[in-house]
This record gives sequence, C-alpha cells and structure tokens, in this order.
Amino acid sequence: MKIRTRQLISTALVTSVLSILIGGFAVVSTYRSEIAMIDKRLNQVESDIRVNPMDAVSIALLSIEQNNLDLTLGFATPSGEVTVLRESVGTPLEGPDLRVRTIPIPEGDKLIVVGSLVDINRSLDINLWKLLIFIILANILASIATSLLSRSGALAQERAQRQKMQEFIGDAAHELRTPMTVVKGYAELLKGKQLDPERESAAFERLNSELKRMDFLIGDLLMLAQLGEEGNIEFESIDIAQLVRESLSDFKEIAPTHPVTTQIDESAVLVGSEKYLQRFIQNALTNIRLHTPASTSVRVSVKAEKQITIIIEDSGPGLPPESYGEKIRGLKRFDRSRSRDTGGTGLGMSIMNAVIERHKGTFTLRKSELGGLAIEVHLPRT
Repeated sequence: MKIRTRQLISTALVTSVLSILIGGFAVVSTYRSEIAMIDKRLNQVESDIRVNPMDAVSIALLSIEQNNLDLTLGFATPSGEVTVLRESVGTPLEGPDLRVRTIPIPEGDKLIVVGSLVDINRSLDINLWKLLIFIILANILASIATSLLSRSGALAQERAQRQKMQEFIGDAAHELRTPMTVVKGYAELLKGKQLDPERESAAFERLNSELKRMDFLIGDLLMLAQLGEEGNIEFESIDIAQLVRESLSDFKEIAPTHPVTTQIDESAVLVGSEKYLQRFIQNALTNIRLHTPASTSVRVSVKAEKQITIIIEDSGPGLPPESYGEKIRGLKRFDRSRSRDTGGTGLGMSIMNAVIERHKGTFTLRKSELGGLAIEVHLPRT
C-alpha cells in the first residue's frame, strides 16, 4: 500500500473517530436532556397529586393546564376500565414512543400520565443523520487537506533533495578540480616533449599518483552519493562488538606503536549495514594512524544500553578548538593539507557522518579526556 493511501486511510479513521466521539456525545446529551425534560413534567404532576391525593383528578388536570404541559391524562379503575381525562395531540395512553407514569390514588384507582417521545426520537434520527453527513464532509475536507499538505511536504523534500544534490555536485567538482589541474598540466608537458628523460619519468610518476588520488576521490564521492540515496542499502543484524574487535585487530597490525585500550560490551548488537559501519570504524582508526604521532594512545569504548554508544578517542593533537561540536555538512574537511600529505581524499569525516545519519544516529566530535579527538556515536538498536 502506498504511503499516500495509508495517510488518507489514517486521516479518515482519526477524523471519523473524533467526529463520532464529539458529535455522538453531543447528540446523546441532547437526547437525554429532552427525555429528562419529559420526566421533569411527569414528576411535576405526580408531586402536585401527592400534596392532595383526595382530589387527585382535579389536581392533576390543574397542574397540566397551569404549567402548560403537553401530557395526556387517563383514569383507570380497579376493574381495568380506562377513561381519557385529557388528551394531548399525538399522545395516546398506550403505544410506542411514550413515557408513562402510573400514580396510585385512594380507593384503588390510578391516574396515568403520558408524555410523547415521538418528536424527541425524530429529532434524534435527524441529529444522527446530520452527524453522518458531518463525518463524510469532515473526511472529505481532511483528505483534501492531507493531500495538499502531503504534496507540499513532497515538494519541500524534493527542493531539499535538489539543493543537497546541487551542493554535492558543486563540492565534488571543487574536490576534483585540483587533481584535474595537476593531471592536465603534466599531460601538456609530456605532450610537448619539453622534459628530459629523468624529469619525464618523474612527471609520469606524479601523473600516476594524481590519477590514483582521483580514483580514490571518485570512490569516496560515489559512496557519499550512495549513502544519500533512499532504499538502496540492506540492513541486517550486526554484532557491532565483533566488528570493532576485527577493525582494531587490523589497526594493531598496521600501527603497532599505538597503545590501544578497549572497553567493549559483548551484547552490542544492532540492525544496520555491516559494510558501512565497518567503513566508519576503519575511517576513524585510519585518521588516528595518519594524523597523530606514532606513540599516540587510543581508547575504544562500546556500550550497549537503550542505544549503542561507540567512542573512539586518542591522545593526539586533536582538531582546532572551533571544530568540536561542529555539525559536518557537505564534503567537510578540517585540514585541507591532509589529503595531499597522506594521499587520502580528505572526505573521511564526511563519509563517517553520512554513515551515522543513514543509521538514524548522532555523530559528535569533542575533546577527549586523553587530550586529543573523541568521536562519539549513538546508534539505535533497530
């Protein structure tokens, strides 16, 4: 079932329930109020009769006339004979839709006071039909409003996606411009055969290096683009504790001079993409390996509570003070010289942030208690 159809059905259901609750309460309250008014009139006659039961017939007739009550009055003998003393239009002594009060009087006789419910029941039927029509109209209006709001929301989302794509294309073009310029320059030099053999060999090496860098950059850009698309990533149950341990094992092999301490909750399991979460952890550890001194301490914590919390921190130089707590947007880099010094693309933080956003988590950069950078992540279990 399409999302729009589900929204319309949900809106109709909510509107109908609210209309029935509010309108039904009003209709029933009105009906009960009108019934109570009939009972009040019958009680008035009965109360007057109780004051002087010896002259019950006269008192009853007088009470009905003086109070202008629309009631029928009958007299019943012990033998069962019934005489109509006062008849209200459309109000017989017996039949449906009547409110009847039988009042015993001396010598075994009875007075029968009757009020009609015909008008009240007719009014109830009319009000119920009005309620039904109101519910139908309310559902139509609510559906129209929901459609308009949904369309407006879809247009806003489309504009946001278009803007995001334009920003991405602009950032990608900016990132590719530098290596493209270098490649173009060396290609022109090699094309003109203006270099001696030794410099020509160095130019080919530089050209090959820039092409590799562009290949890495394009790969990272494609990953960012894929993370920004909806519905193209399969989620599954992941043992995040095991994933962290495996990444740390690789890190220790590559960077054995970095002392590592861990605090990992073995029950840390969540639903997500193993491929992208592994890339997140690897990027965090690679940043430490490439951008901190060899003796930098590393501490990794994984806690499993209502959410999964992952903290990867180091004792290195950290980031500029203004970068802590900053929200990463676009192809964000905190130090543009890093990619040139290490051969990386410089998009590691952007990819890490995109991975966590895709998992509906939060990604924070803060100062570590060790003195360097602490990357703190909170991920929902499902």
